[in-house]
Amino acid sequence: MLLTYEISEAMTSRMFFTTLFSAVGAAGIVLFGSDVIEANVKPTISKEAQPLPVVVVPYQLERSYTTTTRFLGVVEASSDSNVGFEVAGVLDALTAREGDFVTTGQVLGKLDTRQQEAALSLANAQSKEVAAQLELGQLNLERINSLLSQNLVSQREADDARLTVEATRARLETTQASVRNAEIVIEKSQLTAPFDAIVSKTLREPGSIIGPNVPVLRLVSVGEREAHVGISPKFADSARIGEQYTLYLNGTTVSATLRSIGADVDSQTLTVLAVLTLPEGTPARVGQTVALQFEEDVTEVGGWLPLSALLEGDKGLWTVLVTRKNSDGETITARESVEVIYSEGDRVFVRGTVTDDATVVASGMQRLSPGSPVEIVPSIRVIN
Repeated sequence: MLLTYEISEAMTSRMFFTTLFSAVGAAGIVLFGSDVIEANVKPTISKEAQPLPVVVVPYQLERSYTTTTRFLGVVEASSDSNVGFEVAGVLDALTAREGDFVTTGQVLGKLDTRQQEAALSLANAQSKEVAAQLELGQLNLERINSLLSQNLVSQREADDARLTVEATRARLETTQASVRNAEIVIEKSQLTAPFDAIVSKTLREPGSIIGPNVPVLRLVSVGEREAHVGISPKFADSARIGEQYTLYLNGTTVSATLRSIGADVDSQTLTVLAVLTLPEGTPARVGQTVALQFEEDVTEVGGWLPLSALLEGDKGLWTVLVTRKNSDGETITARESVEVIYSEGDRVFVRGTVTDDATVVASGMQRLSPGSPVEIVPSIRVIN
């Protein structure tokens, strides 16, 4: 029994030391492995941040800024009329069609005048008949007056002859008026051009029954063109007749003369009509869209910045980043607050804590923060 106990005690001691050495070795492996993994995973952090390249713009304080307002309008001809006959009838023919150039007095169309010509013939015949009756009455009056001087006829017969002549003369004037009226109707059965123009549109076709003043053709005058623009009452009060204003037409600018300003405000558009005369030879077609530009100086201290230089701030304000030198001579950024007064395209007029002649970061503020070191470069080329 004693031998068995000693052997068991010896075996237990060896197992204890084996287990101890195994545990120490495993712990060493774990510690060594952790150091290696940490060395591979942990990034190397530079103690000095590299300055980021930025493009800056100068901020120049100004005492005022100019606002630009545009109003849309259309090109019109100096004369644009729908013309028609003054008398009723059947449209017999049109001698001018759409696109034709016509001159003043040129015949454009005519009505069927057969009925009017018959009326003229009747009036002429009646006039001749009455003229003959008048001549006969005058001869009769002369004979009666001669007999009256010889006391061969009574005074009553002489008066009857005289009044008959006067009545016949009145009838002659009536028939002559009928002749003239028939001639006028025939004359007005021809439609003539009131001015040099282009036939813009045909409104009636031959065979149509035409009433008085019913439009038959639309005529657009050649030569001078006008711009009809609706402007706000504010600018209507400040505009001056005879002055030059800028119009945008066909992608170009045209200097036009303000000819007139309307006296009333349109109830639908709430604008006042301004008419401007385009320079002679301006390539403009009737109906084209034009834009009239007004400029107004507003007194306000501030400066212009690109829209891309702004970041949204608090309480309706905006922030910008300016560049300045720190105590080590490095260029860093600083935050300033501004208020947008007026915007125009891709630039804004602002006022705020930015000082005159400050350099403002033009774009890319999202990657910067106040105090970030930066390097000012002339421009940044973007490679697509």
